[in-house]
Amino acid sequence: MDIDLLFTNEGVAGLICSENLVKKAIGILFDNQTGMMNIEFADMDMLEFNIPIDQTFWETLDFNPTLHIGSVKNGAIGQAYQVPLMFLDDPYRGEKLGSLPPMPKPLAAFNAFVTRCTVGQPVHRDNLDDDSNTNCVLGDASPASLQFAPHLARQHSLEVRPAAAPSAPGFSAPGMGGSTSSGRSTYYNTGDSTDSNGDD
Repeated sequence: MDIDLLFTNEGVAGLICSENLVKKAIGILFDNQTGMMNIEFADMDMLEFNIPIDQTFWETLDFNPTLHIGSVKNGAIGQAYQVPLMFLDDPYRGEKLGSLPPMPKPLAAFNAFVTRCTVGQPVHRDNLDDDSNTNCVLGDASPASLQFAPHLARQHSLEVRPAAAPSAPGFSAPGMGGSTSSGRSTYYNTGDSTDSNGDD
């Protein structure tokens, strides 16, 4: 599996994998002495990255209490959620993050992040000796063109659809219905970003 660390122009950060993670990630640990990062899993296992984070990104990482994490393959988003970002030299950061509520719309939030990515770097490669693996895991796909895979598309549509207004038959104004129909240390640019606001 290949993994990239990507950022938006606003400094929002996330990890994009070339395949779905087999196990659920519960956190990301960053060592700001070595620049290395790893994914922590619920079963106490971990995936240690093999490419250090460029120091130009360290300060920006510090402003991210959580990281988006997901997978993109053939232009389709196959996995998307958020996990806490912990720093090895800051034990109190984990305590503070423990009180953060989960994002109410995780897929919409991930979509807003990944479609606005503009810069990043590789952080893990299965084969470090293969120079062709230095390219972004998104491949030729433009971040703004990514779509959710079918198993996530319905959930995403439910997250972003407008909330239904309360139905009150007999009290609606003339002409209005009583209800409405029910986001390696050498780094690279990922392409043009979109400047639209909001999750979707």
